[in-house]
Amino acid sequence: MIKKLLKVVLALILIVSIGAGYLYFRLHNDIDNILDAKSDWRSEVLEFPLLFAGDLDYEGEEHIRFAPGWGEPNSEDYFSYVFVWMIKEDPNLNPSELKNIISTYFDGLMNMGAITNLSFFKDIPETITTIQQIDTNTYQGTITLYDEFFSKKIFVLNAKIKNEYCSTKEKHLVWFYLSPQEYNHPIWNDLIGIQLTSTCD
Repeated sequence: MIKKLLKVVLALILIVSIGAGYLYFRLHNDIDNILDAKSDWRSEVLEFPLLFAGDLDYEGEEHIRFAPGWGEPNSEDYFSYVFVWMIKEDPNLNPSELKNIISTYFDGLMNMGAITNLSFFKDIPETITTIQQIDTNTYQGTITLYDEFFSKKIFVLNAKIKNEYCSTKEKHLVWFYLSPQEYNHPIWNDLIGIQLTSTCD
């Protein structure tokens, strides 16, 4: 019995080690971030298909800038960040589609967080998203989700989203501006102020 249990434990360790190695390889690429932000805003670039949200069937990249206190629940800029998808396909966004996209994204992200924390059977609460269209290519709403990485609590993100076509790159850009802070908080000036490193004419 002990030998069988040991084999199971070793198999799990092997699977986690392989997964961690693959995750490291996918996260540490040499792609330049197209988002220009302050030097203390951490940079990350992911490639589609996203490891944690493979059902998002796009071809392209996700470019991210994290506020300095992104991973600190007591910070005013906790979980405040910007990411833009630079993708080949026209995403044909609408509130219903965005709701599905965002829920798929964050459900996958937090469930991957549980796996990396070795909580294989943890029941992560589902993400609840409400989105309304402000104008032709702009949306706003809230995302209620569970933070598996830091606070281990449910919290609410305010979200601004916009979609545009970048003719110089011949790609569609989908911008996500996210923060638990209300829209009148100064962090939103920093979020909205993040621009591309090159122009899109």
